[in-house]
Amino acid sequence: MRPPAALMTKPALPILLLFLGLRVSAQERPSDSALPTSVCLEDDDLRKGVQARTFLKRHHIEIAPEGGIYASDLLSSSYAWGGSVAFYLTEDLGIEATFTMSPVALDIDKSLTKFFGDSRFTEGRGYLGLAGLLWSPIHFKVRTSGEGILHGDIELGLGAGKLWNDTVQGFAIQAGPRVELYLLRWLSLRLDVRDVMLIQEAVAETRFTNNITVLGGLGIWIPLGF
Repeated sequence: MRPPAALMTKPALPILLLFLGLRVSAQERPSDSALPTSVCLEDDDLRKGVQARTFLKRHHIEIAPEGGIYASDLLSSSYAWGGSVAFYLTEDLGIEATFTMSPVALDIDKSLTKFFGDSRFTEGRGYLGLAGLLWSPIHFKVRTSGEGILHGDIELGLGAGKLWNDTVQGFAIQAGPRVELYLLRWLSLRLDVRDVMLIQEAVAETRFTNNITVLGGLGIWIPLGF
């Protein structure tokens, strides 16, 4: 004769499975639970959300006086100063014209003058006019000491122009990056680095040169209203 426990095992097994199924279906579904909170959603979190830009560059004119150094490849390096005017067709694309002036000299000519008894190089001034395109592929944000946010752009410039001086042959090609930090809705701080490539001749030497300009300045922004 079977034990009572063995007789109850088979009938009790379906009842037990039915009970477990009801327990699982009665559990709270994931969609019914509250969403987890994030520190980015807290009101007192200073790093939350997307910060609005200081202003949009589209259909703005930028006038920028600037000055810095002109590191000549063949001649002596010197200071440079001038300005630029840019117009932004879109937020990321603009056209620009620049004009700078710098002394043109050759320090080694002083030694040659002492050796030969006469000057082989005539000092003067160089006037550099450039035009080209500006492209802004990178936008960044900087936190200030007062817990504020300043916006900025890293831009790339490409164009051509001419250096008016007796040592130069033909036209110039220019390319380089620019960093622009927007202080106010109408004012920005900028640092512009360009490689001005051209053919120069000095003291019976003619070659292709890479001349680096490093210019800093302030940009004044004027909206056109359309």
